[in-house]
Amino acid sequence: TLQEIMGSNNKNGRSAFSANSLFVKRVVGLPGDTHIKMDAVTEEVAIGGVPAVGPNRNLCDDEPLKLIDRLLDKYGKGIDVEELGPHEVYVLGDCKAVSVDSRVFGTLPTSNVVGKPLARIWPLSRFTFGPL
Repeated sequence: TLQEIMGSNNKNGRSAFSANSLFVKRVVGLPGDTHIKMDAVTEEVAIGGVPAVGPNRNLCDDEPLKLIDRLLDKYGKGIDVEELGPHEVYVLGDCKAVSVDSRVFGTLPTSNVVGKPLARIWPLSRFTFGPL
């Protein structure tokens, strides 16, 4: 689970995440999509041999500790998905150097998708209102 991946305890001994925690990710794989693979060198994701749809995912500076690489090595549940089930989606974040997304935690049930962002407010240089 995401709690296992991100760490289950904070300094108070409670989970850092709850069932109500929200994350904003881009849905790139839909139910029935096949052959979802992450290139081990570029860490780019292809679906059915075609690069996943979305904007430039190199929007953040590389994180010097390379924590995402450690998470991919340890968990990597979404680096090779044969087929998405009828109620599964594959999600990616916009900052592949730091984003914990389906590459790490695998597919998500469609019931976990609760809405669509209306705006991007951070960083201010990328402020966007409307479809993202």
